Amino acid sequence: MNSIRNRMHIPGVVYLIISTQVPFLYALWLSLHGWHLLEPYLGQPFVGLHNYYYELFQNPVFWTSVVNTGELVFGSLAVSLVGGTGLAFLLNRPFFGRNVLRALVLIPFLVTPSVSSLIWKNLFFNSNFGIVNWLFGVMNLPNVAWFSTIPMESLIIITAWQWTPFFILIVTAGLQSLPEEQVEAAQVDGAGRFRIFAHVISPHLRTYYEAAILLGTIFIFQTFGKIYVATGGGPGTSTTTLPFYTYQVAFIHWNIGHAAAIGVFGVILAIIVARIMIRFLDREGGQ
Repeated sequence: MNSIRNRMHIPGVVYLIISTQVPFLYALWLSLHGWHLLEPYLGQPFVGLHNYYYELFQNPVFWTSVVNTGELVFGSLAVSLVGGTGLAFLLNRPFFGRNVLRALVLIPFLVTPSVSSLIWKNLFFNSNFGIVNWLFGVMNLPNVAWFSTIPMESLIIITAWQWTPFFILIVTAGLQSLPEEQVEAAQVDGAGRFRIFAHVISPHLRTYYEAAILLGTIFIFQTFGKIYVATGGGPGTSTTTLPFYTYQVAFIHWNIGHAAAIGVFGVILAIIVARIMIRFLDREGGQ
């Protein structure tokens, strides 16, 4: 019986190897070779670590994209975490129409990245007729050229708008799994709301937060569509992240070898961040 079960896992393992490891190994092979699509007569000569050396030590745009990726990931996670927690607490209370409102707040998470970027770029953050600047005008506040003066902050707002519902789901699941007896016991002991949150609710939600941060980090790290539609990586390189920079090197500068090196570095960086988060999860789960 065990041998049959082990054999049943073989198709899944084969599929994972073909869909993940084979493309990565091919990208690794490309990163060790020179391949410029505008110079096909040069072929694909072996260059060793030259592509990595150039991007890591001679190209300042590469490290700018790394810093921008970190700003986008951590800024979006911070806003989504705070906003998702607050809304989760509000939606966890019983009131008329709660189920309808819960369904409505999930809409941003279901909108595709390119569409959400178009909505924010043309409807909310347009410097001439956007809703936000119209509200600023009503309040006698100056207009803001969002994608020109604060492009990364604008991109963080768009990303957080889409990912806040995800945190609402995770935190709501954590709140609903919290035993009411613990909260009632703390209230009987005279604990206030802050102490209950700090010593009862927050420790219970820690595992949920870490799982949400892990998944959010992995997916926000890969952000491409929002940048492509909203800012195009600009102004300059102010919103150029690793995935978008990889696209630029591969399909604007046509340098496949350099793009593959950037992609391999991005995969390694994502694995390191994911492993750090998984270690936190394992440590908390073992306590």
